[in-house]
Amino acid sequence: MSNTMRFVALVLLSIFFIGSSGAEWTLPIYVTSLSSNDNDNSPPPPPATYIRILGVNINASDGFDRDLDVLAPPPPQADALDVYFPCSHEVVNRLATDIKPDLKGVSWNMELIVPSVCVVRMDWNVEAVPEDIPVIMNTGTSQINMKSQDYTTFESGTYSLKVITQIAQTPNKGGGGGGGSGGSGEAFENILISETEREYVNKGSVVSYNFDFEGNIVQYLNFTGLKNSGKIAAKVEILNNTSTLVDSAPLDIVYKNLNIWVGNLDWATSENIANPIINFKVEKSWIIDNKISKSTISLNRYSDGIWNPLETYKIGEDAEYLYFEAKVPGFSPFAVTGKKDMGESGGEGIIVEPTETVEKQPVQAPTEKKGIPGFSLFAGVLFLLIVMQILRKND
Repeated sequence: MSNTMRFVALVLLSIFFIGSSGAEWTLPIYVTSLSSNDNDNSPPPPPATYIRILGVNINASDGFDRDLDVLAPPPPQADALDVYFPCSHEVVNRLATDIKPDLKGVSWNMELIVPSVCVVRMDWNVEAVPEDIPVIMNTGTSQINMKSQDYTTFESGTYSLKVITQIAQTPNKGGGGGGGSGGSGEAFENILISETEREYVNKGSVVSYNFDFEGNIVQYLNFTGLKNSGKIAAKVEILNNTSTLVDSAPLDIVYKNLNIWVGNLDWATSENIANPIINFKVEKSWIIDNKISKSTISLNRYSDGIWNPLETYKIGEDAEYLYFEAKVPGFSPFAVTGKKDMGESGGEGIIVEPTETVEKQPVQAPTEKKGIPGFSLFAGVLFLLIVMQILRKND
């Protein structure tokens, strides 16, 4: 083979395995099990290394693509390394290569089983991560920017991982209904947690997105579909500070700042969905520490340049949290806020529930009068008769 042919082959392999920042790219992840024994007498069960590939292709679908996806081997024997992308196809349920469509935001679920007496190391080439698309691995306990970190490790156990992309796009500051499903335009450094779920939206059906990342205060998001729209993504971003998409912070005390988006830009309108509801939770410890009146806790939406408090209901509580639901007119930046309990009667603190106190003013009893009723009048009349009798005798 000539040097020119070798060069062309190398370029083609690099494009496939390393990918690019364009509409089509791939990212190989090398998963290796290592002995966790100090004496290294317990080698990991074979095979010791798997390669799993995720990527984006304009011709891909969100399901199984025979020409793009690659099946993973069947589950191994007990207590052995296993890693795969779950697939909801009626026949295929395990993928070694999972290629997704080129959407505004993409996510891959990855199941990992680390055998006993082992640790697993995941490696990837940061040069394979697109320059203009942040790719984040959420391990359940941490979020890893795969462009700035090239490996992570896992102890023995079972893990459900999620890899997501965040693509910046111009936000709709006026609210008006929609947002970006994969990227909101929020400053990347201001995003503490990002969680995306996808559900099929059919006409007349109630759609529910359930969120379970640690630190995500949104429990679920529901609405009724008005059209057959296919699989639609819902994204929650929990923020470190006030959203960079707004011009000012809310006036009240802020518990959490967050962005919520459903579908692509301008999709979540009254033409496509009805009765959207957001369920969220608030830590009791925050309420106590900040002396918040729980009746003032509300979800606020930024729209048309101002913060608008939404109709918010407390629906339950447990030992750690209060749970609320709010009706929302659209999706955009939000903030959960509360006001200080000023100590009014009937206030709603968590530790102390002050009860209304009505001071009873003493009613002054009438002065008691001793003696025979009418005795003074009788004595006066008698005295007058005696005087008159004496005067008659003198005459």
